[in-house]
Amino acid sequence: MRRRRAGAGWVIWTANLDRTLSRKEGRKIPRKIASPGVRLQELIEACSFLNLRFVAEEKRYPRCWWKEGGRVIVEKRGSKPRLMKEIAEKIKEMRRYRAEKAREKERKDRRRFKK
Repeated sequence: MRRRRAGAGWVIWTANLDRTLSRKEGRKIPRKIASPGVRLQELIEACSFLNLRFVAEEKRYPRCWWKEGGRVIVEKRGSKPRLMKEIAEKIKEMRRYRAEKAREKERKDRRRFKK
């Protein structure tokens, strides 16, 4: 097993960005920025969109070991709270975009079947 160097990057867990968790349970950012039920795949996509160098790992957050989740180890760039906020905002933006696309597809399907 390879061990990572000390100070190699910021470790960001899915639990750190999850709106449904309390600060005691591991959320690190304000609720109004966070999203409910953040998945590892969303975290990976957000890091990719922000052009960050990262390594993703399917691990379980120690405080909520029974829940699915994961973490990314991101290159250090600025402060960790600022980076987590950027990632959380990107996840919200991606979710809005997907919801908008789904609504648009649903409207097209309804029009097609009405004929």
